[in-house]
Amino acid sequence: MTHLLTGTAATLAITLLSIALVARLIDPTSYGIFAMILTLGQACERLLGFQSWQPLIRSGATIDMETDEKSYFALLKFGWLLDIGGSVTAWAVASSLAIASHYILNVAIEHVELALMFLVSLLFNFNGVSTAIFRLTDRYRTIARIQVANALVRFVIVAGAYVAGAGLFELTLIWAITQITGSLANFIIAVRFLPAPGFRQLLQASSKGISNRFPGIWRFAFGANISLTLWSSAQQVDTLIVGWLADPASAGLFHIAKRISRVVQQVGSQVESVVYPDLSRLAASHEKRSFLQIVLQTELLLAVFGTACFLVIWLIGAPLMEAAVGARYAGAVPLLTIQILAVTLTISGAASRAALLALGDQGAVLRTVMVCSLAFYTSVFPLILEFGAMGANLAHLLFGLAWLAGLMLHLRRTVRRFPWTPDV
Repeated sequence: MTHLLTGTAATLAITLLSIALVARLIDPTSYGIFAMILTLGQACERLLGFQSWQPLIRSGATIDMETDEKSYFALLKFGWLLDIGGSVTAWAVASSLAIASHYILNVAIEHVELALMFLVSLLFNFNGVSTAIFRLTDRYRTIARIQVANALVRFVIVAGAYVAGAGLFELTLIWAITQITGSLANFIIAVRFLPAPGFRQLLQASSKGISNRFPGIWRFAFGANISLTLWSSAQQVDTLIVGWLADPASAGLFHIAKRISRVVQQVGSQVESVVYPDLSRLAASHEKRSFLQIVLQTELLLAVFGTACFLVIWLIGAPLMEAAVGARYAGAVPLLTIQILAVTLTISGAASRAALLALGDQGAVLRTVMVCSLAFYTSVFPLILEFGAMGANLAHLLFGLAWLAGLMLHLRRTVRRFPWTPDV
C-alpha cells in the first residue's frame, strides 16, 4: 500500500506539472476547449465502460489458484471482454456526441476534429482487467512504477511542446498518444504476472458459464457499474455543463480547479482500491473486528488528509495558483477552495463504499449514488446560471454531504445483518 500511495502522489505531482505547462502555453478559453475535449472522452469512458476490476477482485479473492487455475483465467477473460465492449461503446457514443455538437450547438468543426482525434484513445482502454491482475497478485510496487513512468513520459513530451510553442492541436495529440501507450503498457505488463502460459491461456479461456462458477457476478457487475456510472456522471460531465451554460473560459478555470483537487480525490480512490481486496477477504472469512478496524482507520486517515489540504488551499491558495499556472487563472482559487471541501467529504466515505461492496451490498451503494446524483443534477443547472462556475462546486458540495451520510447509514445496517463469526 505504501508503494502505491507514494507512486500515486508522484504521478499526481508530475501530472500537475504537465497541466501547469499546458495552462501557461494557451489562454483560459483555449484551455477550456482542451478541457472539454478531455472531459468528453473521460465521461464516456466512465459512463459507458465497464469498471470490471471490482467484480474480478471480489470473485478472484475466493479462488484457490493451486486447484482452480481454470476459473481464474475464465474470470479474467470475462473482465477483458467487458473492457473491450465498454471501450468500443464509449468511443462510438463519444464520437457521435462530438459530431452532433457541431450541428446542434454550433461547435467549430476544427474543435470537433480535435475531439475525434483524441477519442480514438478510448479504444485502447483495458485498464479494468489490468488493475484486477495487479491487485490480485499484490503487485502494488509495479502499479506505482507504471503510473510514474507514464506521467513522466507525458511530462517530457509536454515540456518539449512548451519549448516549441505548441498549440491546441499538438497538445490534444500528445494527450491521445500518451493515453494509448499508457493503457497498452499497463495491460502488457499485467499479463506478465499471469500464471504460465499466461497470455496464450487468457486468449484460449472461455467465459461461458461464468455465472455458474461465480453466482451473482453479473448482478454485482451491473450493480457496481450502474453506481459508478451515476457517480462518474456527476464527477465528469460538470466541466461540459459549465462550458455549455457559461463559456469555455469558465470551463477552463473550473477544470484547472478540478485537476488540482483530483490530487485529493485520487488518493481516496487509490486507498479504496487498496483496502478493497483486504476487506473482501475479511468479509469472506467473517472476521468482523479486523474488518471494522480497517474501515474506521482508513476513514479517519482520509478525513484528516482532506481537511489538511482544504486548510492549505484556504490559507495560501492564491500564491500557489499564481506560481503554478500564472495570474490568468487567479479566478480558479475560490473554485478550488470549495472543490477541495467537497472532495474531502466524498473521500471520507471511500472505505465505507469499499466495505459495502465487500459485504455484497452493492444495492446500498447504488441507492446512495442515486440520491447523490439527484441532489447534484437538480441543483447544478440553477446554481451555474446564478453563480457561474462556482455553482458546479456548490452542487458537488451537496453531493458530498449526501454521499457521506448515506454510506455511513447503510454500512451500519449492513454490518448488523452480516453473518459474522462469533467473538471475532
